[in-house]
Amino acid sequence: MLPDNKPIILNLPADMGEVEIYAIHDLHYGNRQFNLNKWKRLKEEILSSPNRFCVMVGDMMEMAIPGSKSDTFYQTVPPDAQKEWIAYEMGELSDRIIAVVSGNHEHNRATKICGLYPLYDACCWAKIQDKYRENYAVVDIGVGKRSKNDDRQFRYVGFLTHKARDLKGWSTVDTLEGFDFMVYGHDHDPKEHARGHLIYDGKNKMLRTKSIETVNAGSFLEYGDYAARAAYRPPSEKLYKIVLCPRSMENKLIRTVGFYV
Repeated sequence: MLPDNKPIILNLPADMGEVEIYAIHDLHYGNRQFNLNKWKRLKEEILSSPNRFCVMVGDMMEMAIPGSKSDTFYQTVPPDAQKEWIAYEMGELSDRIIAVVSGNHEHNRATKICGLYPLYDACCWAKIQDKYRENYAVVDIGVGKRSKNDDRQFRYVGFLTHKARDLKGWSTVDTLEGFDFMVYGHDHDPKEHARGHLIYDGKNKMLRTKSIETVNAGSFLEYGDYAARAAYRPPSEKLYKIVLCPRSMENKLIRTVGFYV
């Protein structure tokens, strides 16, 4: 597998215009609360337009093992079948997937305990193993072109990881420079929280600010099982996508969109 710090470069057709990137994570396929219809609706929406892509940021499978919070005996299918199903779904989306990052359900269970890499295996079966990163991924996406006489594309750079800090005074995004967006998951709490950075422009001798769009798209689980027993808050059904919308040499735009399917 490729190292985490090797960026994933994607140059899209210059005439594509706006590009939508759907944040996908925390499917937990194999969990009894997995919402299959929600997943089918989202996949259909992505495939319905050529300018729609996605990033997959961990916990795609339940991977319950003895000793984990998940109930080993009540998985809907065993781990090997979970991997096969995810591989099939990835295969149908293979030309829309920009990057895949492992989550704690894959790593802390299959990898750490058993030495296996089920999400990487699924990527290999779907023939997108070059899109897999174990811990985090950096994506560099070329969109549109700067002007009629300039074939250079606008570049949008994203940081993808399964688990991140998002505290009031400090966030994982505060460790990043040169990025336009970050996607993370893990806590099943959909939200978007842009973070501003102060940047000193030494060339022009001025101080400016830059915002990094930060998105957590929630989960695909319905309420029940250990979440209900622990009295957790029922998860919101909201999802998020990031829209890259180049306009001109001086105007590289980006926005987040919350939606329901």
